[in-house]
Amino acid sequence: MAHYFAALDVPYPPQPPSTASPAVLALGRALVKHGDAARQIPACVSCHGATMTGVQPATPGLLGLPRDYLNSQLGAWAMGQRHALAPDCMAQIAKALTAADVSAISAWLSALPVLGLGLPVERLSEPEPLRCGSSEGSH
Repeated sequence: MAHYFAALDVPYPPQPPSTASPAVLALGRALVKHGDAARQIPACVSCHGATMTGVQPATPGLLGLPRDYLNSQLGAWAMGQRHALAPDCMAQIAKALTAADVSAISAWLSALPVLGLGLPVERLSEPEPLRCGSSEGSH
């Protein structure tokens, strides 16, 4: 039965519209697409893929997730409640983000539609900007 359900290609439901201000959404888009080099924050797309649907086998997608979930996961990384194999790149990134950054990123990502089936890509087109223990040797 598990194989049957795992093989289904079920589309993601539409995302609710964001209630964030245009300025907040613009900050979120900028951080996701470009990062902030001055603060050594890489763009989300540089590790999670240009479509933000993840990268096989270990980098998760960021689309289709609720705002509160994204906020809580980034907060858990920043507070040391969530960990990955060393070097823990997400903890490093999350600690560099301000509360306003996290809110903006989660507001922008949670409002984006998941195009197609939201499948992860096989590999990144460029090397990851940080060493990340959870993905070393997998890309």
